[in-house]
Amino acid sequence: MEEKLCEYHFFNKYIKMVIPDNYLDVSKFRLIPDNQEVYVHKFDNKCIIIEILCYQNIDDNEKGSFYFYDLAKENDSIENIIIMNNSTIPHSQKNYFLVVGKQKVKKQDSQVYENILLYICIFPFKEYNADILITWNIPKEDLNIQPELNIFNEMIQSFRILDYGLFV
Repeated sequence: MEEKLCEYHFFNKYIKMVIPDNYLDVSKFRLIPDNQEVYVHKFDNKCIIIEILCYQNIDDNEKGSFYFYDLAKENDSIENIIIMNNSTIPHSQKNYFLVVGKQKVKKQDSQVYENILLYICIFPFKEYNADILITWNIPKEDLNIQPELNIFNEMIQSFRILDYGLFV
């Protein structure tokens, strides 16, 4: 299904990025930590999370898997498979890391497990002691990472920090 992308601003307009237009800002109806922006799909159980975290001073080749398995632990995932783990990918503002994987997690308010694909992008900002993590969770049974990977890449390539006061 083709997703129309629209430009959104995050963190009080410090960041902009395109995301699919059928997502809702969770902060409009639930309390969200200050270091996160969370958007959920209007009809499906999909979620986009942008978060500012403390910089992880680990080897660049390990950064993607570090965050993937950290999220697996947070999600109480019982099965974790990394499908794609790229080291550095060029970006006009800052190189980033990309990892795509599958986790088996409990559905919300349920004992039933479902497979989700996680598309994870990490922008390391060592000079600001921060990592910006962008995650897109999509329930999916198969391991076909397309066409979502193309959409995610478009989202990430549009990512811009408009004001570095974000890190102050």
